[in-house]
Amino acid sequence: MNAMESAAVVGSMLGIVFARQQLSNLARFVGGGKATREPETPHRLECDYLVVGAGAASLAFVDTLLTELPRAEVILVDRHDAPGGHWNDAYDFVRLHQPSIVYGLASRKLEGSWLWNFLQCRAPWQHRANKSEILAHFTSGVRDWVKSGRVRYYPRCEYDFSQPEAVHSEGGTLRRFRGCDGSTEYTALVRHKVVNGTVGEPLIPALCPLPFPVDPWGVEVITPNDLNGLKPLGGGRKRHYVVLGCGKTGVDTVVYLQRKMRVDPKRDITLIVPQVPWCYTRDGPRGPHGPMGLWAEVLKNGGDRDRALRELGRQGSLTPLFEGTEPTVCRYPVIGKDELQDVARVGHIVRRGRIRSVTRSGDQVSLNFRGRGGKVKVKAAADDVCLVNCCAPGPLLKKAVPPVFDGNIINLSLLFGPPVGFTMTIIGMIEASAQQGLLDASFCREEIGCEDPLALFAAYDIMDTSARSMMEVFLNLGLVAAIMRKDPAVTLRWLKRNRLSMYSIPFVQMNLAEKLHEISAKRSALGVSRGKARMALALARKIEGQAF
Repeated sequence: MNAMESAAVVGSMLGIVFARQQLSNLARFVGGGKATREPETPHRLECDYLVVGAGAASLAFVDTLLTELPRAEVILVDRHDAPGGHWNDAYDFVRLHQPSIVYGLASRKLEGSWLWNFLQCRAPWQHRANKSEILAHFTSGVRDWVKSGRVRYYPRCEYDFSQPEAVHSEGGTLRRFRGCDGSTEYTALVRHKVVNGTVGEPLIPALCPLPFPVDPWGVEVITPNDLNGLKPLGGGRKRHYVVLGCGKTGVDTVVYLQRKMRVDPKRDITLIVPQVPWCYTRDGPRGPHGPMGLWAEVLKNGGDRDRALRELGRQGSLTPLFEGTEPTVCRYPVIGKDELQDVARVGHIVRRGRIRSVTRSGDQVSLNFRGRGGKVKVKAAADDVCLVNCCAPGPLLKKAVPPVFDGNIINLSLLFGPPVGFTMTIIGMIEASAQQGLLDASFCREEIGCEDPLALFAAYDIMDTSARSMMEVFLNLGLVAAIMRKDPAVTLRWLKRNRLSMYSIPFVQMNLAEKLHEISAKRSALGVSRGKARMALALARKIEGQAF
């Protein structure tokens, strides 16, 4: 790390410390402006929205909501000490997969000054924020909201979603949350809605034990968070690192071991690969990248996902993690060519499926695999073996995905795939439009046959790989284009100005009306219902001629 990089890191960390000191002072600041039904007390509060969770999803939603509804009052509840959600618990060397320009809060630049980026000989759209930059970004946003009086922030608090809804006699609902230590309970009169920002909260290795037993007698197990604090082994011995998992965390760990810790990849790293993944190439050819490009290719190929993946691989938008292998899964990691080269240097790569257990016998550590995977003995003395847990599923956890708009609850489920900010800024805008009466309800009623526009938006299940599920993304995008405002041109202008929107990227155009027509024409092959196909045609007609 050169002097300039060191200064940037130190400056960023100092910024976090300063911002968190201010947040500590402002966390209980009571904003207002609206008359309350009963006098507020420190433990009896009022708000328009009670937002649970202060991670990337919640904060992107709140940022847009406050921009569009300047008089809205928000209570923000989170179990962490500071804003940022899982980023507070992540390993120190983590960076964004995608460019910073499409992550964070819409109202401020995560990538920083474009002039400063150019002076660093770096294009702003190539900047990928590190952990300290991301936490500073979110902390400064919450600090400013609290300072303005529009947000009251309650860290180290938790909300129980199973609590019964208590309707207030004069409107709104009474909700309770409490301090994580159980010592303090708060009651909030929520005039509008409770927002669940914990729906897609990622599970990370630092908070998840290994999903299989490890012999407790002398097998060292750590997470990526522990790598910085590892003490050297005595007697000139070197650790042999067994990296468990080949997602983005596993790749980050392999790269870090080589570049920062100077570990010999040929001799001292073993990489366990349960399934060979397709990876999105960070420095691949121009064109529609990421999940949206995959869904478009699936549509083009009449619902054949495997064929679509192979075609994107041929084009260079996707690549196998290991050259010459046939990938079996696509979990959305974004990998650079230099990182792929680091992975290729690993001397011992084990592809036998999932591990059932890890055992030690004398001076030998054995990895026992499920099914016919058999047993693999680690080529190092048992006392030198270090298992690095990179197995947590992140946001890709198989669980029921709740509807986005569910009565008095807004669940911050995905409408589209990652990055998460695009969906959340859209949900914030939809809710603001609904409160202002700006949604095109007459179009929904007359052309689609639905009285409630909010009921039309379907949560996207990222774990559902069916073509039908993928087409929901284009239907959701069509609904945004057609009903968020009566005039689609107004919505398009907003999307182009919003830094979290893919439409803010120059020359990006999805040919959305054409895709909606195609969904209707291929509905049987795609598994789309007749009702959804009719809706696709209605949406296409409404936005025809617009540059969506």
